[in-house]
Order: sequence, then C-alpha cells, then structure tokens
Amino acid sequence: MRVLILSHFNIIRGPIEVLKIPEDFVSNEVKTIPKHLNLDEKDFFIYDYETFKTANLKFTIPSKMGRMDYEELMISVVIINEQISPKIFQSILKKLKEELKAIKNLNKVLYNSSQENAVKFLKIKEILLKNYQTIKNIKGIQLDINLNYDFPWGTHICYFYQKKEDLMDILIPYIKKGLENNQFCVWVTSEDLNEKEAKKKLQSEIKNYNEFLEKGQIEIFPYTEWYFKNGEFNFQRVLDGWVQKYNNAISHGFNGIRVTGNTAWIEKRDWKDFSDYEEEINNVVGNYRMIVLCTYSADKCSINEILGVMKTHQVATIRKEGKWEILQRYDSSAFN
Repeated sequence: MRVLILSHFNIIRGPIEVLKIPEDFVSNEVKTIPKHLNLDEKDFFIYDYETFKTANLKFTIPSKMGRMDYEELMISVVIINEQISPKIFQSILKKLKEELKAIKNLNKVLYNSSQENAVKFLKIKEILLKNYQTIKNIKGIQLDINLNYDFPWGTHICYFYQKKEDLMDILIPYIKKGLENNQFCVWVTSEDLNEKEAKKKLQSEIKNYNEFLEKGQIEIFPYTEWYFKNGEFNFQRVLDGWVQKYNNAISHGFNGIRVTGNTAWIEKRDWKDFSDYEEEINNVVGNYRMIVLCTYSADKCSINEILGVMKTHQVATIRKEGKWEILQRYDSSAFN
C-alpha cells in the first residue's frame, strides 16, 4: 500500500497532517508511522522501519504569519509491506514540490479557512491526487520469462548462462517486454552474443523492431564502446553514463530504462574492479525507474566468483534442464 501525505510544521502546534491520500487511510492503524520525521535531515531522505518505509521531501515557503521567516512543509510517500525502493519516488516528489511552490501564499491556506483559501486548498488536493495516481501506478517489472515474479524498479539481477541459446532465451523476451512497455532499452554485448547477432535476432523476433529503432527506444553496442571506452574500464564513468541514459530516456517520455550487459569480456585482472562496480551500481539503480540484468557465463566463473556475483546482486537466476530458477531472491535491505 502507498499513501501520500502533506505535512505542515506549525511552530505552536507542531507537525500537522494537512492532506492524506488516500483519505480513508488512518495513521493509527499502523502504530509505527511517526507523525513527523526529523526536519533537520536533507531535503530528500528515507525513513525505514519494520513494515513501512517513507520517502520524504522537505521544503520551505516564506512566512506571512509573523512568527518566523519561513514555514516548513514535508511531502511523504508511505510504503507499507511492499518490496519497492522509496528512492524511485524522488523525481515525482520534486515535481510535486514545484507545483505546490507555484501556489501563491501557500502557507496562509494552511491556517485560514476563507473562501479564497478554500479554492487554493482544493487545488492542493487536486495536485496531490494527480501525483498519487502516478505513484500508485508504479508497478513491478515483468522480465517476461517463466519466473512468476514481478520485480520492483531498482532491481539489479544476475543470470548465469551456459550456452548462447540460454542468452537468447532470456534477453530477447527481456528486451521485447521493455519495448512493449514503453521503456528505453540498452543492450551491451560481448563475444558470447555479439552486437550483430543480437540485432539480427531482435529483428526476426520482434515484428515492429524497426519502429522502436526509429523512435530511439533501443541501443545496442559492444562492451568496448561502453565498459572499455578509451581502452580502460572506469566504473565511475560507466555509472554516470547510466544516469545520463536514464535522464535522457525520461525526458523523451519513456517510462523507465531496462538494461542488460554481458560480462564475458572480463579478464582475471579486471574482476576486482568490475566487482566493485557491480556493488556500487546498487546505489544507482535503486534511485531510478531502472532495472539491470547482468549476464555471466557459468563456465567462466569460479565458485568464489559466482558467490561474489550473487553478493552484489539482489536477485540471482539460472536455467536448469529448461526451467528458470531463482537462486537468490530480492533483498529489500539492498534498496535503502
């Protein structure tokens, strides 16, 4: 369940819940939800406790009440019993903040019940309802493989394969599903399934593939143009690149970004740096409507390397005897 709350800090009365969407939600039903979170934190912060998490954005508006120079407001998305990263709501809350700030004398609306302010209050309610619908519509992501599991945005998955056919069987449906769901797709290839083979297979499997290509909804390129740009692997450059890809995708109207990268190029000398990258990417993926599927050749990994890969991913999967299996399920602690 998700609840959107607008709280106002009154210097005399303390924190006040101004509007709560859905309206029929009663805070008392969940004893652990605090009435007010620490306003000395950063503008965006996450509160995580037991059955619920909150994504919170604090902002100030000029005060006309004579008590202080400014008033403080906080928007909170309360997420109850859901395996989803609260960080993905950050961009929605920022847009919501700007819409509220555009309302003149917003603070007076919270104090006075004049007819003029009642109209503004309804406008605030309308803004919250619109943004709540956006928040409510964020759903789990289907990989379109037979796992019977919807993954939340912000999931970092690894898949251990044995043959090229295994890669085809997971990546073609994975990309196809993303294109059909208005997601921007990026496929970084390696020698186990190269760029030319990937494009040819997508064209044969997806009837309107060229239309997606013309829309700029998919990019496919070899690892040498992404991981090993300029002849070296720089994980910070790669991480920054994913954020740039995401921002560009959202600005062009796509719902999110679906990424896959093959790791067959990794030499023993690069393993430590790439492992550090895989661990750090969790801090990036969890911030956005982004899902990442990393593919590893089981034959090229030692048992210690396989265990290391599983440690840096929320979900690990493999196909055995024609059936998909999840070796390691989503761990919500990785998304805080």
